[in-house]
Amino acid sequence: MSIKKHTTFLKLISIGLLTLLVGCTKVESLPKVESSSEAQSNLAEIHFIDTGNSDSILIKEGQKAMLIDGADNDDEKSLVEYIKAQDVTELEYVIATHPHADHIGALDSVIRSFPIQHLFVANGDADTKTYRDFIQAAMDKNLTPSVPLEDKKFMLEESYFEVFNTNGGEDTNEQSLVILYTNGEDKVLLTGDAEKGTEAEILPKMSKVDILKVGHHGSHSSTTDAFLERVDPEYAIITVGADNKYGHPHIETIDKLKKADIEVHRTDECGDIIFQSTGNGLTTTCAPGSYNRGNQDNSSTTSASTPQADSRPVSSSQVSNNTVSQAAPTQSSNVKTVYWTPNGKSYHTTDSCSALAKSKTILSGTIAESGKNDPCDRCH
Repeated sequence: MSIKKHTTFLKLISIGLLTLLVGCTKVESLPKVESSSEAQSNLAEIHFIDTGNSDSILIKEGQKAMLIDGADNDDEKSLVEYIKAQDVTELEYVIATHPHADHIGALDSVIRSFPIQHLFVANGDADTKTYRDFIQAAMDKNLTPSVPLEDKKFMLEESYFEVFNTNGGEDTNEQSLVILYTNGEDKVLLTGDAEKGTEAEILPKMSKVDILKVGHHGSHSSTTDAFLERVDPEYAIITVGADNKYGHPHIETIDKLKKADIEVHRTDECGDIIFQSTGNGLTTTCAPGSYNRGNQDNSSTTSASTPQADSRPVSSSQVSNNTVSQAAPTQSSNVKTVYWTPNGKSYHTTDSCSALAKSKTILSGTIAESGKNDPCDRCH
């Protein structure tokens, strides 16, 4: 080969290599095509189920659904029926934000009633019959409760959720898992019973949301000014029982929401609260609620000898053919009167226990007459 031809050949190789390198550089510099569904969305429903002074939230998107918390012990039948009424036959995720009875009480029944793919729990436990029943139900279905990973997106179909506060907390409320659900541009923050300590810890990771499920049923122990300012919701949901003995929602929380001009929706006023999410906006048929504080005049226990209309406690021997008659006085002042419902698992030391807030039939008598061996985790 002549020198001229050899030089030309080398030039051609150099040009080819340069073209190849430039081409590779251009390919690497192209924007990465995300397979993630962040920019996509389906129609989704967020159900804040009215279970009194307890929590249970159902989220549906397409053929997939998830349940956050499972109300109280006395809600087993009604909660399962509600979920089935939404045409849900399987739950992709069940999340127990923390082990208090008003958040896991009916989860054992839910676990027995539906196939469940993933069961997530907080970083903590409880030495209560309610918690043991929950864990036993999971074991019976070969489900392994696990603490979810932070910085991970858990998918439904196109929507997903993230979990915060997986390291636990100083007390049970502060152990609450905090869930951020995202469908397209719509964001819903579910805080369980997380209080000020948890809010401060996760604050740097928070940003604006559309819906805030107010922590701890509107207690003044949650919803700090800094947290509320950071998440800046358009809607605030308060899951609360009517005339509960805790006075929820507290005036301090209500005043903050009112001052920030945040639209409030309350289960004690609206019942079940259902939001439709398009991925680009949220709507609900539930009318905006009030900024009224909870009724705190619930500290006294109604005497068994002086029952009140409609919500009065009665003994089991006085219930026949769905007819409730007035309760007779306790025969001996030395016999402790307790309260229970026909389908409940626990007895209660006061008829104003928030776990009984939605119960239509409340029975009274001795512990032996109740046939219940488990005292309520909340009022005992």
